[in-house]
Parts: sequence; C-alpha cells; structure tokens
Amino acid sequence: MNIKKWGALVAAGALAASLALFGCSSGDQGTTTSSTSGNDAGYTLVNDGKLTVAASLDFPPFENLNGDKPEGFAVDLMTLLAEEMGLECEYLPSTKFDTIVPLIQTGGKADVGVSSFTITDKRLQQVDFTDPYCNVNQSITVRSDSGITDVAQLEGKKIGAQSGTTGYEWAAENIKDAEVTGYDEMTAVFAALDSGQIDAVSVDLPVANYYVRSYSDCQVIKEIPTGEQYAVTVSKENPELTKALNKALQAVHDNGKYDELAAKWLQ
Repeated sequence: MNIKKWGALVAAGALAASLALFGCSSGDQGTTTSSTSGNDAGYTLVNDGKLTVAASLDFPPFENLNGDKPEGFAVDLMTLLAEEMGLECEYLPSTKFDTIVPLIQTGGKADVGVSSFTITDKRLQQVDFTDPYCNVNQSITVRSDSGITDVAQLEGKKIGAQSGTTGYEWAAENIKDAEVTGYDEMTAVFAALDSGQIDAVSVDLPVANYYVRSYSDCQVIKEIPTGEQYAVTVSKENPELTKALNKALQAVHDNGKYDELAAKWLQ
C-alpha cells in the first residue's frame, strides 16, 4: 500500500512476467523466541511448524476480520503458501499497519508481514520482500452528495488515509495544500468520510470499491495509475524463508489455486 521509484524492486521484471498477476489494487502479542524450522530449508520460524503472520486486519478484500476470524484474499493466499511449505498458517491479533515492518525487522514475534504492503525503496531498506502477488493502483473516494468530481477540486480540503500507507503519501504529495489525516484503520477513515469530518479518502482501488459497497452514499471519482505491487515482508535475516515463500507462490500459480482465489475475492 510509494509510489515513487519502486523500479529498484527485487526481481521485478522476471517476476511480473512469470506471475501474470491480477490488477487489484493493512494487538498486542506475547513474547516468543525464534526457533529452527524443523526442516532442511534453512529458514527459521517463530514457532515450529507454523508460519506466523502479522497484519492489520481491516483492509478488505485482502485482509479483514469476520468476527474474530481473519479472512480475505491475502489470508487465503497465505494459508495456501503455508500448506505448500508443510506449515500451519497462524495470524497474530490485528496489528497497526505502520508498526508491522519494524516488527518484522526486529524479529521474534512474526515470521512475515502480509498487510497489502507495496514494495518501496524505503521499506526495502528495512525488510526483504517476496515476489509480488498483486498489482495495485490508488484511488480517490468522496461522498456522493459532495459535488466533487475531480481531484483538482480537493485543493486545500481534508483528505483521510491509513497511516503509513502509499495512499497517505500520494495525497500528501499530490493534492495541493491538502490537510491529510492518518487513521489507524480503514474503517475509521470511511467513518470519517461518512460523517463529514474529511472530504475524501485516498486508498488502493479494490479497497475503495469494497467500502463504497458498504457506504452506498460514497463514490470513487478517480483511479490513479500508480503501478504498485503488493508482496510479503520478511526479515533480512531470514533469506531462505523468502526463497521458500517464492517457491510456494509459484506453485499456487502453476496449480491454478491463485486464479481461484482471485475469482473469489477480486472480481
């Protein structure tokens, strides 16, 4: 979820060709200790036999909570990847989006961060990324009765976005004199739009479309072709885990299960 300079991403060219990605467009955990993975792959896991995932579970259709159960495209995808690796997928309680990359960088609580993270140069300084699993664009959403039909009309107005996201960065960098407010969760962003506290929302397009269906008095006025890609974040100290995840990701493309998930969640 920078839009600038992700041309330096890891293995981008070969990757994009091989994956044939869909165009789609984020708790308090207990202390754990790292252990060996219990296999010959050479990577380590927080808990033997489990792939422990940190995510901000409020970014549907990619990751969300249904009651207390995580669901969404990325949740199902991580379950498939874990199965390919002979592991059980386990999600931590929902974690603030802008704390996840530092959490993975530090290690000890989660093996991966999977929260619709766009590959950016800044994040690449902190963590490694797997091959991309989804292409993304940004978007602008307003209330249907606002009279706003173009991004130019947002000059000097109040824009909401999730803190730490590329949607926040895009609005701050591209909407003149905008007052951009960051929120911990996307539900709070759209609630602020619905109540008139902000004039527009800057967020990845599939997420905007999902919330527009929930808040019927809102509409997307602009898709912004930012050309971002989502990938799984992994500690730089655990390169063999990145390799194993890439191998599993290729497998779910090859066996057709990726396409089934995309049809379920992203169309």
